[in-house]
Amino acid sequence: MNFRRNLLIIVFNCSFLLLIASDLSAQMRTFGGTTTGRSSYSGAAGMREYLTKGMIGEAMIQVDYDSRSIIVITDEETNEHIKQIVENLDRPVQQVLIKVVFLEVTYRDDLDFGLEGTLDVKKRGANGSIFETMFGLAAESRGGFYRLLENDVQLTLRALSEVGKLEVLSRPSILTRNNQEAVITVGQRFPFVTDSRVTSDGQTINTVTYQDIGIILRVTPFITQDGLVEMILSPEISTLTDETVPISDTIESPVFAIRSADTVVNTPNGQTVVIGGMMEDNSTETNRKVPILGDIPLLGLAFQRKVKNNSKTELLIFLTPYVVENPDKLVDLAAREKSHTQLAPKAFTQDQMDKFFDNVPEKETGAPDAIQPLNQEQVPDTETKAVNRKSKSWKPLRIQ
Repeated sequence: MNFRRNLLIIVFNCSFLLLIASDLSAQMRTFGGTTTGRSSYSGAAGMREYLTKGMIGEAMIQVDYDSRSIIVITDEETNEHIKQIVENLDRPVQQVLIKVVFLEVTYRDDLDFGLEGTLDVKKRGANGSIFETMFGLAAESRGGFYRLLENDVQLTLRALSEVGKLEVLSRPSILTRNNQEAVITVGQRFPFVTDSRVTSDGQTINTVTYQDIGIILRVTPFITQDGLVEMILSPEISTLTDETVPISDTIESPVFAIRSADTVVNTPNGQTVVIGGMMEDNSTETNRKVPILGDIPLLGLAFQRKVKNNSKTELLIFLTPYVVENPDKLVDLAAREKSHTQLAPKAFTQDQMDKFFDNVPEKETGAPDAIQPLNQEQVPDTETKAVNRKSKSWKPLRIQ
């Protein structure tokens, strides 16, 4: 031992040194050299994790993230095994094109009850109407009319009931890889104050938070071995209400109304499923009257009209997944998508509804009871009479 130079000196005879050299040479010959492979579809880092967890021989594996390459140093036999594993794993990942339609159905139960009158005033051969500018002339409606005619005075007793309104909120399409989450957001990011404090200098410091308002859909598709598409769905629709919560003496924070659901559905490739049941109730009351005359006790009731609006809004989400096994099929899907983009952005007509449901199968596919593929024959007539006042040829699925 040489402490001054920090060295350990070991003396062996020549035969022992030759044995060590022979063993090192044999180990060097077992390595077949360096192999470099590039990952085209799978991530190189993930490939390295698969290989190192398997403990394939005594291979040394490194990753070049910039070029997505895998560097392997091992013997020839192990090198062949690793090449085969990489070829099997590095294949095109299936993708899923998901077409979504957010449809809002408003079930109305409006009660419009009151009296509207017109009094014909004959003056030099011309007729005029005193109350025409107050309410407007009565018109026909789906709820029916009751008219009381007596000489020159026409009284109209209205009992109007309007049921059913459809509106397309959004109809996006998104392409995602198999077993990878996709997020669709249609709306705005709304700022609001969550905290407010006053410093010792008298300055007010507000803490502002941003909230996404609108429609948010999180979907994770998974393609099963039998060709079904399993989708993990988390839809959410949020709106800004008129209510507020006081944060400080001068600042109030708004209240948001949120409708959301979490579910898992299984559907064949290209088949439409629908999610519903996210309801929202709205109730308003409006009083209309003729100035001065409507304020007369008792008699003023003849010159007033009270309108009560009760509506229930249901959000329906239609989803149609298309499996894309290789990128070449995207061209065909793009052409198919272009041929179906004539759907009205705001409201449905009968022809457009028929066009949208052309490819919906009519046989039940064994989906869960809570969420079933759209099937016209499964919907009881008693649940859709109000909605089908205009049209009898299609029925939206009612979710129990």
